Amino acid sequence: MNHSTDIWNFGATYYVRDFVKGGTFPTDLRIFIKPSKSKNIYAKWMPLASEDPRAKQGRIKGSGKTKRTPIEASMQTDDPMEAAKRAIKWFQKKSKDYSLSVVVGHDYSLSRYWEIWSVREFEKPRRNKQAVIKFRRDTQLKWDANEWGVASQDWAKKSVDEINHSDFADYFSLLEARAKKNNGSNGSGMKEQQKAFIRALMKEARIDFPNLQIPDFPSISRQTKQVTHLNHEQWDLLIRTVKEQCDFVVNKEMNYKGYQSLPCSYKRENQRNWVDLYDALLLEYFFFLRSEDMNRLKSEWFQDNGKGEYQCLLEETKKDRDIHVTQSYRPEADGYMRRMKERRPKKGYLIFPLMLRPDQGGAENKVRNLLNHLLKKAVEKCLPDFDLGKKPWTTIRHTTIRLMLEDDPSLWVGYKLRDFAANCHTSPDQIQTTYIQPIQAGQTARETRENLRLKGWESGSRVRV
Repeated sequence: MNHSTDIWNFGATYYVRDFVKGGTFPTDLRIFIKPSKSKNIYAKWMPLASEDPRAKQGRIKGSGKTKRTPIEASMQTDDPMEAAKRAIKWFQKKSKDYSLSVVVGHDYSLSRYWEIWSVREFEKPRRNKQAVIKFRRDTQLKWDANEWGVASQDWAKKSVDEINHSDFADYFSLLEARAKKNNGSNGSGMKEQQKAFIRALMKEARIDFPNLQIPDFPSISRQTKQVTHLNHEQWDLLIRTVKEQCDFVVNKEMNYKGYQSLPCSYKRENQRNWVDLYDALLLEYFFFLRSEDMNRLKSEWFQDNGKGEYQCLLEETKKDRDIHVTQSYRPEADGYMRRMKERRPKKGYLIFPLMLRPDQGGAENKVRNLLNHLLKKAVEKCLPDFDLGKKPWTTIRHTTIRLMLEDDPSLWVGYKLRDFAANCHTSPDQIQTTYIQPIQAGQTARETRENLRLKGWESGSRVRV
């Protein structure tokens, strides 16, 4: 490594172990330069939560369980090598002052590497504040959730080089039993998630165990089942019902002031909210959005490309996925979009535009919860026997993708399948397995029945029914 501070990035951190070999100090002891006029190098180190003597283990006030701050101090020098040596002495003095009960270097459990890995991952920049909050919350749950979190497992307290395949097999059995109890699945999604998480922590352990071999995990079998969706007749009935609930004002020309003046009582089922549900359903129908997108859709993301064709640039995506233009595939989208944009603000949120978002002090899932509530009420009115399941808006997403594939079978193969999957922010394999195969299976059954009927099988059947 070039030890000159001239090539350092302000704010970046460098491990002391890269400068000093040997000695008693933690693997995550680091040195860095703060973005200030001073060229002095600082050192920082994060004690294990179980050893941290600070109030709330050094957590930032108001941040809940997720964010701990390292202990840091200036090394009073701008020379990296000297700063690294001073950092070790500083650490040893701090350890003595804090009277840490565990001798540094003797605890090589996953807790050690969680502390190192989580600090680094939580510091990474993300596209928006809400993504940061969600990532920290979800990641923290992977580690310390009651019963199923990694920290709750006995094997997580062993030295990482003693963890074996049997430990993972027992853990997967726990995850599967939990999934069967909660939703009747085999927990394949949770297994994949936790497998990736554990592997990340164990790779971190290679700073102490360079030749560490991560044990094999049990194989994960995915359960494939046909997703719940509305058929064409049910979809048309739902849209007509929502129009009825808002007195068909969505069929009329209306500007934003007209939308704002619509009756909006304290009850959630009011005319203005029904208009929002209608627009959310149609945006889903034309642009195949995810339920989490509805909260953040903005008017300026939907633009005419100059040919009367509307496109959506999703500027905030699930888990910081790549941003790309989402096309509307149905020709009737353009006329709808023109009318819809008239009754919406020129800039700002599209769905429930007057509702505060999380970064404005509003509740995190208020938009999604209100949409789901109204959707359930509408379905109860027109399709009382239809089960929307535990994720009502996801059922609508499945419906819009399924109906598009039924209407245009040319999307089933080749580059069209690839492009359509990307447009839906999913994969060709997912489209094939979740939608196309069930459609083909239904077609095969219908065609077989018709062929047998044409052959007179019904009248000459050997089995009388």
